[in-house]
Amino acid sequence: MMKYFKSGILPVLFLIFVTLFTGCKSKVDRTGFMPPVKIQVPAEVKQDREVMRFVNSSEKVINELSDKMERAATDGKDLFMKDEKDMTLMEKMKMTKLGLEFLSCSKSMAEKLLEIQRYIETKQKEGVSGADMKAFEAVENTLEKRINDLNRKYQYINFNK
Repeated sequence: MMKYFKSGILPVLFLIFVTLFTGCKSKVDRTGFMPPVKIQVPAEVKQDREVMRFVNSSEKVINELSDKMERAATDGKDLFMKDEKDMTLMEKMKMTKLGLEFLSCSKSMAEKLLEIQRYIETKQKEGVSGADMKAFEAVENTLEKRINDLNRKYQYINFNK
């Protein structure tokens, strides 16, 4: 019983340690990553602080999630190409960790897109200017474009092997 506990808990502890250690990197190497997105909004909107706060926070979230997805995809490129039956236990654990990171980022991006769509719908009901709507649509389009670009760039990733 004690042997099972020790052997079962060690991989979990290792996975937690690796996750915490990799999450504490101070400088991120973005070599090979897509450039950060810059959301272009109409000039007349740039004076509206609420709209610009929304645009800037959306831009930041899109870039952070994009970088996390790219990090997971590049860290696991060799594993994603490997057949599961040829993987060691450690490789399977890393693949699970990367898969969870990738799915978490995908879910976060989908949630952000839904948040953006809800925000736009709310603003439409309140009656916003055409320029504001163009800014909101620019955020939505930028996120959709980044999702499509990530899907194209990392189409080799298949979690259903």
